[in-house]
Amino acid sequence: MKTFNIYILSLLVAVMAGSINANAQNNAYTLLSESSMTIEGTSTIHDWEADVEEMKLTADLSENLFESAVPASAEFIKALSFSAVVESIESGKGGMNNKIYDALKEKDHPEITYTLSEAELVSSDESTGTFTLDTTGELTVAGTTQTISFPVEGTLSDGENVRFQGSYSLNMKDYDVDPPSAVFGTIKAGEEVTISFNVVIANKAVANN
Repeated sequence: MKTFNIYILSLLVAVMAGSINANAQNNAYTLLSESSMTIEGTSTIHDWEADVEEMKLTADLSENLFESAVPASAEFIKALSFSAVVESIESGKGGMNNKIYDALKEKDHPEITYTLSEAELVSSDESTGTFTLDTTGELTVAGTTQTISFPVEGTLSDGENVRFQGSYSLNMKDYDVDPPSAVFGTIKAGEEVTISFNVVIANKAVANN
């Protein structure tokens, strides 16, 4: 198991409205439409969930990643950054959406960003093409940046794509975010939220055929 430091790749933030896509600085990858991200939380009356509809992944991956059943180390990730457009967070309720945007200070900080800084391969299974990474990176929410660590589950699918899945729970107060409230503060969201992601990146060699 080998830990490595990863160069921070400049985050490209232009996102086409209604699109989900990925690009690499030197290599082009396709972020498949089945990719998704959700935010889940609680309130004083019921739980709530919202989807992130616009996101961008900037990735520089070793091309030989897709040549084996599982990666030999985490060094296949040369750089990886992610951004989510705050105004694309959709709860299905317009009033709730606006309160989320206000709480996340969308006008001053229109994106949530994450940049991977370190990863370690902790396990892999060639028979299933699955592997687990321990990751560390910088998460910026509403203009406040924190270093976070969490495991990521990966799956290689017959040389065609690689899937990354995981979740991370955070306290909004750690990012100087006041939980959304309604009805003069009598209804209030809980401080804890969980971000879950399912990111699928196509092998560029397959995607270009």
